[in-house]
Amino acid sequence: MNQLLERLAGSAARRHWIFIIAWVVILVALLVLKHAYSGEYVNNYTISGSNSAEGQSVLNSTYPQQGGYGGQIVFHATSGTVTAQQSAVNQSVTNVSMLPDVIKATSPFSSPGTVSSNGTIAYANVNWSVNPSSLDTSYLDQLNNAVAPATKAGLQVAYGAGAGEIGQQTQDLTSEAIGLALALVLLLIMFRSLIAAGIPLVAAIFSVLSGLALLGLLARAITFPTTAPTIATLLGLGVAVDYGLFMVARHREQLDNGMEVVPSVRRAAGTSGAAIVVAGSTVAISVLGLYISGVGFVGTLGLAAAIVVIVTMISALTLVPGFMGLAGETIRALSARVRARKAGMTARQQAAKTAATTHEQHEQSGFARWGRMVSGRPWPWGIAALAVLVVLAIPLFSITLGQPDNGTNPTTDSSRQAYDLITQGFGVGWNGPLTVVVELPNQSSSANSSLLSTMQSDISGTPGVASVTPASVNSSGTTAVFNVIPTTRPQATQTTALVNTLRDDVLPKQPATSFVTGATAGAVDFTNKITSRLIWLIIAVVAISFFLLTAAFRSVVIATKAAILNILSIGAAYGVIVAIFEWGWGMSVIGLQSTLPIPAYVPMLVFCIVFGLSMDYEVFLLSRVHEAWLDTGDAHRSVAIGIGATARVITTAALIMIAVFTSFVINPDPTVKMLAIGMAFAVLIDASLVRMIMVPAIMSLLGAHAWWLPRWLAPVIPNLQLEGPAVPKPRQAADEAGAAEAAKDHPR
Repeated sequence: MNQLLERLAGSAARRHWIFIIAWVVILVALLVLKHAYSGEYVNNYTISGSNSAEGQSVLNSTYPQQGGYGGQIVFHATSGTVTAQQSAVNQSVTNVSMLPDVIKATSPFSSPGTVSSNGTIAYANVNWSVNPSSLDTSYLDQLNNAVAPATKAGLQVAYGAGAGEIGQQTQDLTSEAIGLALALVLLLIMFRSLIAAGIPLVAAIFSVLSGLALLGLLARAITFPTTAPTIATLLGLGVAVDYGLFMVARHREQLDNGMEVVPSVRRAAGTSGAAIVVAGSTVAISVLGLYISGVGFVGTLGLAAAIVVIVTMISALTLVPGFMGLAGETIRALSARVRARKAGMTARQQAAKTAATTHEQHEQSGFARWGRMVSGRPWPWGIAALAVLVVLAIPLFSITLGQPDNGTNPTTDSSRQAYDLITQGFGVGWNGPLTVVVELPNQSSSANSSLLSTMQSDISGTPGVASVTPASVNSSGTTAVFNVIPTTRPQATQTTALVNTLRDDVLPKQPATSFVTGATAGAVDFTNKITSRLIWLIIAVVAISFFLLTAAFRSVVIATKAAILNILSIGAAYGVIVAIFEWGWGMSVIGLQSTLPIPAYVPMLVFCIVFGLSMDYEVFLLSRVHEAWLDTGDAHRSVAIGIGATARVITTAALIMIAVFTSFVINPDPTVKMLAIGMAFAVLIDASLVRMIMVPAIMSLLGAHAWWLPRWLAPVIPNLQLEGPAVPKPRQAADEAGAAEAAKDHPR
């Protein structure tokens, strides 16, 4: 693999214009195709085979007038009553009923119980044949025009339930701009060169735009959630900048050691490039593991992220070397080039004179001194870091999984306004009615009527039920449907308990096949399905990562250590998520307006992404530690050298990740905020407590045992050789470079 990467990068460095122009052509072509053929992003929480899905299927096939995807249009009279504007409301509902994809729109004045007792709030039920989240802003404009009679009459109109999802695809340009700007500042501090800082950023822009365009094209064939582009962008920007940073940092170090440009690019690809392949593959495989959830919604989120990660890997191995070849020696720090010019030396001569000190600088740097301090007293430092991780993870044990309702959205959202109005006028449970579908036996209508009456009476007496609406029966008398209104909000644990009680205890009492469906019941099935698969996902991701790290370092000890430490750091990140989003600690700082349960797919997503990302730092740090170990055979010294060589780069990379992730906190979607906070804290914990304390402490305690691989396993596991093919040792290379320069200056 190393030789292949070296040849590829060498070609990109020598023929840089060909590679750069090829990337420009590919990006432009993908953007044009996306503009012409892009698909739609749709939130589909349906769990095939679940009680809610089967009930919806029965309803759609036998009673289509009551099927489809439901939504609410809420009318509020800020003065007077809605009844006084009945004609305007009826005209608005009639207009809505004629919109494309609308199955039925029912006026509040023709449905019992849809006008509040004081007459100031009313709502119309609307059913669509397609998922409302797939309808874009142009459809939202049509909907706004349809309800214009009501707004012109002075009524406030808000869209609730599914109707609130119409035209709500978010734009992440502000977050992207903030993240890239912060990344540029950090890269400038790191490299002290605009050219060196610009290469990872430009490559990141190319790769993320290409990945998102490809994602848009695939959306024509695959249903991706509305948050898929946001999550792909959030992860893609972070890893793209980091991978570019690792390549440029290794290349810059080698140039400073006296290497020529093209050999340095080749060597960077054979070492850091190989590490990128392992790390990026781990990230991609981890997020694709989301398909283990058995839920298409969650699996496609992983697919979206994996697509962008793979494109960023390709960019790091082709476009970044092309830029490095184009930049030549100008990638070195400006101050170093100015000093060389003042001294009358070429950049190569200056590098030859300083190459011999680079190895010692790594070993004597502040980070290396830190590494020696930790490895010198591993037990106290390791125990202290472990204690902090355990404390941070404590909130995890009170985690509540569920699907947040519209009451957690910003108050500026129409869906939140509709939620609050429904709560005010009818009760909080009306925001998430449970739809009961009954397949009636082949009996007389009177018998069926008696059956439904008994069933509704039993449900009415169930704790947690506020009311039960009258039943509606299809024309053939085979299917009945009615709504059960809970006393609690849709996201409440009591509502989940009520769904389970109805399915398990109340409805089975009657001799009829029945289902509890609707958005709230579907959310319960969604959560239950994902929760049941979470442990299998964790096992699969850990196992795959274990294999990759064992192959990368030829050590089962390193792989085991990495798995345990990653689980600890992710557990700590989960604890932070629970403390902020469930307990409400500091929620106002991030613009969160209420606490909420943790969506069941968030722990899955955070685990897969963070587990993969943490492998980045594991691979880049330990690959340098392994290099030093092979060179010195001294465990303590190799840890110091490895940390001294990589800590500055890893710290910068981590800060970039944190900056990019945190920039997405401004997204109004609470779930996106949750992912951004969770991933930012996970990277912070991993780069500080784990990488800078736990790893050096454990490596020091393990000594030579850290690199143990059973003999019987050695022939089975491939050897990835992250350190690349054998090359002269740093001091030997420096001496040879210095001798070559001296020979030029003093020919015999």
